Amino acid sequence: MGKITENAKYIIKLTLEADSLVERPDIIGAIFGQTEGLLGQDMDLKELQESGRLGRIDIIFKDTKGGKIKADIIIPSNLSASETSLLAASFETIDKIGYTNAKIKLQDVEDVRDKKRSFIEQRSKEILNKFYSKAPDTRETLEKVEKDMKQKEIKNYNGLTSGPEVDSSNEIILVEGRADVINLVRYGIKNAIEVGGSNVSPHIKNLANKKQVTIFLDGDRGGDLIYKRLKQEIKIDNVARAPDGKEVEELTKKEILQSLKHKKAESEETKKTEGEGTQKQETRRLPEDFKKKIGPVIKEMLGTKEIKFLDSNLKEVHKATYDELSNLLKTADLDNVVAIVMDGKLTNELAEQMENKGIQAVVCFDKDRFKTKMKVYGIHDF
Repeated sequence: MGKITENAKYIIKLTLEADSLVERPDIIGAIFGQTEGLLGQDMDLKELQESGRLGRIDIIFKDTKGGKIKADIIIPSNLSASETSLLAASFETIDKIGYTNAKIKLQDVEDVRDKKRSFIEQRSKEILNKFYSKAPDTRETLEKVEKDMKQKEIKNYNGLTSGPEVDSSNEIILVEGRADVINLVRYGIKNAIEVGGSNVSPHIKNLANKKQVTIFLDGDRGGDLIYKRLKQEIKIDNVARAPDGKEVEELTKKEILQSLKHKKAESEETKKTEGEGTQKQETRRLPEDFKKKIGPVIKEMLGTKEIKFLDSNLKEVHKATYDELSNLLKTADLDNVVAIVMDGKLTNELAEQMENKGIQAVVCFDKDRFKTKMKVYGIHDF
């Protein structure tokens, strides 16, 4: 059934018998066509799939003896029990596949959560047995107390997570998120503040105009993307980077101090990233097995409303929400991105922005009708 069913609450299991040869597209077409409008707009199959409340319809062919076709139909559902039952009953009204007489019968509606409840019960017993066997560790207790004390120093600066000295310090250290700020404050660096999303806050811009700004980036390509976006909107004086492959939120005190000690002036960093960008452009191409590798990625994203930016090795460079996509396409330099995978609709406007950024492929759940040079795949292509 694929990973798409892992988050479903119910699995609708149906059997199909058809009097002559039919193929998967014929069956899917009959299911969508003959149930359209039957239960009202709120239960429209296409709308349910786009919103993540209904998963991908799987057809498993079993028997073709005597010119007749037998198959199992599997449909994951995140609807309520009553809505799932209503939908399951509607499938039994289908009596033709194309021009062929057919019969669809409900076999079962499986509650996926029953298996999870059994697992939780068994696992909780194991955890409880281990819980009482562990003696309290004095060192761990002291570390926890110290951590809690540091947490009290975390401030809210106009809706942004920050250290207690952002206002009083002549310099601010700009990091990606709340966890990064907490880690820096934990080790005594109290002038850190988060960027806070894809749209740069006016409060950040105001601070940048008055103070020295050091941006502290993760040691991956996501850090490059954030840097290129921010330098278009605010003044940056220095750039510090976490060690390769590490994020600021997971660094030790020694790693943090070393990274800040070796920070570079923004002008030096710009020369470095521009040189790297030229090299990346030369190798910016889709892998030959793109469709095969991307299938599991798009199935896992159903219902998340997420956007993933992928490089030529199909590794995730950055992740955002669908609502942030348009602004990112306008402001970010995506020179190391070759493909975008999105749980949402690809509009003509978004496609034009992506083409202008050199994106080569888009995988989406739905799209408008338009022409584009990019390769565009829908959920039903997998």
